[in-house]
Amino acid sequence: MTTQFKILNATEFWQKENSFPAIPTFSQSLDNVLGNKGIQVGSITELLGLPGSGKTQLCLQLCASVQIPTELGGLDAEALYIDTNTNFTVNRFKEILSASMEKCGNILNTAKSNCESDHLKRLHYVNAFGLEKFCSLIFTLPQLVTERPNVRLIIIDSITFPFKDGITLKQRTGVLFRLSAVLQKISVENQIAIVITNEMSTRIGLSTGSLVGAFGDAWAHRCNKRVLLSAPKPLENERFAALVKSNNSPEAVGKFQITIEGIRDTNG
Repeated sequence: MTTQFKILNATEFWQKENSFPAIPTFSQSLDNVLGNKGIQVGSITELLGLPGSGKTQLCLQLCASVQIPTELGGLDAEALYIDTNTNFTVNRFKEILSASMEKCGNILNTAKSNCESDHLKRLHYVNAFGLEKFCSLIFTLPQLVTERPNVRLIIIDSITFPFKDGITLKQRTGVLFRLSAVLQKISVENQIAIVITNEMSTRIGLSTGSLVGAFGDAWAHRCNKRVLLSAPKPLENERFAALVKSNNSPEAVGKFQITIEGIRDTNG
């Protein structure tokens, strides 16, 4: 059996890496934190945070942002939303989608090109409640994305919930590694951005406990980027985003807010 390897020099690899498009968040501050003008395709991004920190809201915004027309540098593509914990709400997505498409129309100085139902059809939703159903879905993802070539964004909200069914640590580690291998292959080979939400857990130290991402350090290394979201002033809808791990960007911190229109920059 003959295997051919394509060897790139650093310049060629840099040009290839910078040619990958990104999905904007509609917050310049948050895009700067991510380091690639948004969520880059061909990579896995993990959103960490306590409940109410904005993980699902950001996922909904990305599902709208992936539809930005090519005239504005967007992907004009579709998204697949994998819901493991009934986090998805159509009404909230419609609010964000309508505001996002209206903003694009204003920039292009044109009316909305498609009706709302056409835009809604570009988001594919599937519930994956329970570990068995979730694993079965992930292992069939290669076929699903082949059948839907315009899907450029996959949301998994959340990775944590299916594993609350109760399996041993050894079993969980093995399953997670197999799932992550499938996701990494899909993201690279199909140039799809994969965004995963994760919960926080308490790591017990010698004297105190600290909040860390669920599944520990081994899982953390399976993602290209990890973004920690926090809500110091939840009543003011202000959120902080900290890039705590990245393969191509320095650590950074930024602010954004959650409005009725979706993710936006703060006024201050």
